[in-house]
Amino acid sequence: MRINIEYLENDIEFIDGYVNVIEIENKKYFYRIINDFYKINNDGISDNIKLFNNINEVNVSNKFNIILNYFDFEFDSKKYSNDIAKYLIQEIDDSDKSNIINQYNLLIKKVNKVVSKVDLPLLINNTIDINTIIKNIKIEIDQKEELLDNLFLIIDLEKTLSTNRILIFVNLKQYLNKVELEELYKYSIYNNIKIVLIDAQCYGGTLNYENKLIIDSNLDELVIKCN
Repeated sequence: MRINIEYLENDIEFIDGYVNVIEIENKKYFYRIINDFYKINNDGISDNIKLFNNINEVNVSNKFNIILNYFDFEFDSKKYSNDIAKYLIQEIDDSDKSNIINQYNLLIKKVNKVVSKVDLPLLINNTIDINTIIKNIKIEIDQKEELLDNLFLIIDLEKTLSTNRILIFVNLKQYLNKVELEELYKYSIYNNIKIVLIDAQCYGGTLNYENKLIIDSNLDELVIKCN
């Protein structure tokens, strides 16, 4: 799989056992690239970024998760909530589904008794299924205290929910040291989750597991492969 950014000379190619790092010294290009990924993340389209699986172009909609704010990972977002609901519905066996629906119907009967005492023409819609019940329950992701643990959690979610998204981390190197970065790389590789780090400055040579594209202030590009 590879990412083609129209205005860059080099594609971002995913190779097993490595992560991709883009370090951009040109501030306008940094903004332009992040803005294009942000459009895909929110609108599902971009005129400048294409995704290929071998020679076949892949629809970029829902294929990227861009993380810019490391103080709020939006674990309570509608996107995560919907994905988790779908996952839970698939995982609940028929016996448990039946028990949940029966218990819910008992609750509805109790509520009906209360509603019947109100001097208003009210009805409760009893048409219910497991999808509706799960989606109406407030299920929250247990956010961690440490940044690295939350990054691991994002990878766990992507793997478990089978979203097939590429994780784009913006300016992450400002927050993690070398050891922590390599731990993140190893965890993403082990779980077969594709990640890309995009930073607004150059950090020199590659760390372990990194393949790096450097774009300097003059827009010259340098590719450094990890040994």
